[in-house]
Amino acid sequence: MSFTRENRVESRLSPTLPRRATAIIELPDGVLMTASAGGRFSLPGGVSQRGELRSQALLRQVRDQTGLRINSMLYLYDHITQHNAHKVYLCIAQGQPRMQEGGARMTLITSPDSEMDVHVESRAILRRYAKLRGEEGPKSDAVRAILQLARYIAKMD
Repeated sequence: MSFTRENRVESRLSPTLPRRATAIIELPDGVLMTASAGGRFSLPGGVSQRGELRSQALLRQVRDQTGLRINSMLYLYDHITQHNAHKVYLCIAQGQPRMQEGGARMTLITSPDSEMDVHVESRAILRRYAKLRGEEGPKSDAVRAILQLARYIAKMD
């Protein structure tokens, strides 16, 4: 078994730090954000259950929160804060987003610096994602390819 950078990051995390799977779902009019009733907007996703991979948690949480089915995802990066250890994925989702929980809200944002009430961790993740999209290199090329695929799938639906 190889010991990758990702394994090293995981081994240094506090055992009590929540491990969260976070989805960036770009739709034609912006990035999908969700919020509980009266709460701040954040990227879809959630904490993995004991024994559950974060990629599995992401599939479950996005379906539960938005009704969307993720059919492809690209791991982007770990985003560690004092409150959460995020694994951030760029996702292609099928279906029409619709809130699944009573009193919850959903919106699209076009900029990490939006005036909307966005949770600080989600805002930081979106800024980092925007920077990644504008860079050159293999990861940025993969992001652009996934986004092209998402646009193609959206046309076919």
